[in-house]
Amino acid sequence: MEAEFVLLGRRLLKAYARRDFIKVSQMATDYLAAAERYRDHTNYGNAIHQANTLLGLMELEQDHIDRAAEYLLNSARTPGSRQLKAFGPSMLLAQQLLERNQRRTVLRYLDECRSLWMLSFGSLWKWRRQILQGRTPNFGANLSYLTDYKSFG
Repeated sequence: MEAEFVLLGRRLLKAYARRDFIKVSQMATDYLAAAERYRDHTNYGNAIHQANTLLGLMELEQDHIDRAAEYLLNSARTPGSRQLKAFGPSMLLAQQLLERNQRRTVLRYLDECRSLWMLSFGSLWKWRRQILQGRTPNFGANLSYLTDYKSFG
């Protein structure tokens, strides 16, 4: 059934790509539940990050900013993974929250991501500084990491 766990994550990302938001919310919740059954799986950390990120994005679709902010922070509360360590976290939800003036939450998120992204080469520090200066960073490829089914899964 471990293969089913990975497939669930891939189907979730495909539903998000199709903008099938009704399915995304349910599938992300199911993915979090499945992750708890596969805590030793190499994809566990990605599942926590992905599901919470997508749930947060779904909350923003309904203008539930406080709930989206909580999901952002929850997405960083993962033991990590090879992908998170090397390429870093998704910044898609963080960027959308910055657009809604949620700078404090995004700064907390960046602080929590320090333990996940060992190879950030100063990106987290640079982004943090830019936010403190009132600017919105260019998150580059981190806007699609772990949320694009074509590059992950």
